Amino acid sequence: MKKDNYQLLISSLYFNYIFQGMAAILLSQNMANLKLHWQATTAQVTLVMSAIGLGRILSLYFSGYFSDKFGRKKTVLIAIVSYMIFFIGMLVSPNYQLAFFLAMFGGVSNAFLDTSTYPTLVEAYPDERVNSSLSVLNKAFISLGQFLLPFITRYLLQHDLFFGWPFILAALCLFANMFYLLFARFPKSATIIKKETNEDIVATTLPKNRGKFKIDGVALLIFSFVSVSLFNIFILWIPQYAENTRVVSHENSLILVSLYSTGSFISVFFTSGIVKKGVNIPKFISFCLSVSGLSLLAMLIHPNFVTVILAAICIGIFAAGGIWQLGLALMLELFPKQKGKCTSYYSLATSVSIMVTPYITGLLSEQKTTYVFWFVILLNAIGLAASLVIAYRYNKLVKRLVLS
Repeated sequence: MKKDNYQLLISSLYFNYIFQGMAAILLSQNMANLKLHWQATTAQVTLVMSAIGLGRILSLYFSGYFSDKFGRKKTVLIAIVSYMIFFIGMLVSPNYQLAFFLAMFGGVSNAFLDTSTYPTLVEAYPDERVNSSLSVLNKAFISLGQFLLPFITRYLLQHDLFFGWPFILAALCLFANMFYLLFARFPKSATIIKKETNEDIVATTLPKNRGKFKIDGVALLIFSFVSVSLFNIFILWIPQYAENTRVVSHENSLILVSLYSTGSFISVFFTSGIVKKGVNIPKFISFCLSVSGLSLLAMLIHPNFVTVILAAICIGIFAAGGIWQLGLALMLELFPKQKGKCTSYYSLATSVSIMVTPYITGLLSEQKTTYVFWFVILLNAIGLAASLVIAYRYNKLVKRLVLS
């Protein structure tokens, strides 16, 4: 089959990521309505948000095994059904306890979607240059979903319409996409590899780990946790912060997430371009964290329309535009002998962030929303310190390799 025949399939798979982007912010965009719907406190609603991370942690390893064992099609269908359960479940749950359980399906879907989409993409387009460029679209479609949802929510608020329409529409769109995927032809799985010869075995043992995991690995795990926490916390709480500081009205505060998403969308391609030109990745990561931290600090010290807009754009460009992926690339470069294990650790740090930070920030927000963003500043400082350690040790490694 020609590679071009997979274009519709790949488009369908990435269409799912629009709703992954929406799922990440849907609960925070409707927090006031959900508190009334579930008769819950802010902390209890954020606990439901944390369940998404828990679901991802519980299914992270099994989803990869399932994809290899039973195929990409079955895996992506499970992902779609799980997301449908998540979206409808949030509406039908009479309390936050049941919502917590059903929210875990959002995390399950997240894991199954990744472990079906990326392998399918590589198997459909084996050329590394092609599948690498297509991988950028993952973040772009997520950003598109996060761009569109605030406008939909704002429209519903302005016209006093039922807040649950985005939940229902997301489930219906996913159902329609699932119907196509049921009959779609997937590329042949590349999981089963030919038997290794002695030469192959020698070749696979040649790479040596260049870094020390207790230092470089731990620093990168800290960075993984922090980088995801920065933009996840920001998009969850920036509308409420802007409203509480009387910068904008409630319905207009939701559009700040769209500004963030626009910056993130643009930055995905910008980051990809400058990395191809050979920029020093650890230094670039440190630069991005520095800009993010300064923009947040300016917003906290002088909360006004300009600083809030600037922070939304800066977090989108510098914190959510692909530096997490750059950190993973560094991890694999420093530890080539343990790529699978290191990728799992790196993703696990992300899942822990998605699980714990919504609940922690929910508790802080009950005191004052400003405390949430001081917490983000603290995380940013920790991440910056970790990135400087990585940059220092990476530069020493490069010099050593040049001299050797």
